[in-house]
Amino acid sequence: DLSLLAKSAFELLKWRILQRPFLETAIMTILSSANDPNWRTRSALLSYLRTFTYRHTFILSSSEKSQIWQTIEKLLVDSQVEVREHAAGVLASLMKGIDKDLSKDFRDRSYAQAQRILHTRQRGAKSGHSVATIHGAVLALTASVLSVPYDMPSWLPSHVTLLARFIREPSPIKSTVTKAVAEFKRTHADTWSIQKEAFTEDELEVLRDTSSSSSYFA
Repeated sequence: DLSLLAKSAFELLKWRILQRPFLETAIMTILSSANDPNWRTRSALLSYLRTFTYRHTFILSSSEKSQIWQTIEKLLVDSQVEVREHAAGVLASLMKGIDKDLSKDFRDRSYAQAQRILHTRQRGAKSGHSVATIHGAVLALTASVLSVPYDMPSWLPSHVTLLARFIREPSPIKSTVTKAVAEFKRTHADTWSIQKEAFTEDELEVLRDTSSSSSYFA
């Protein structure tokens, strides 16, 4: 079956390290799949890029890393919810090692965008943002929060708290917030008695409101 062979070849190819000048052509061709009308192809691209980027971390130029990052980031607002969620998962993985500057820039931009959206929503004004756009902003925050599953960097309290403030949004946004906060809770449970000191009382209150187990955040 030709389709099965193509899938198998695609699966194996992502592990192969490509040398220049083939690498440039490969990146261009791979990233073009982000515009494919079939959402499953776009999702497959994300799976491929996760491994491809790690395998080529020390070969890719800053420009190429940025290109790949931007392509994945654009899929955070894809019309298909599965693609959006997949993109967030891939970004969370890449933030652990691909490029500190790229990660920080993304983290700062994501936080600022989510703040703007939340302030507009809280004022009751029409934001003009689609569900996909709001969900994408929440998923970007989620990627940042889940990129540090056990640590407590100085930026994390404000990010996870802002994420939790979206809990009253409709599905699929609410579901994303609930799952992300639950995962944050799970991975920080063992050291919470120490790490909670990084939060203000107001931030802890927001997390208590979000958590199904308020005693955890006490």
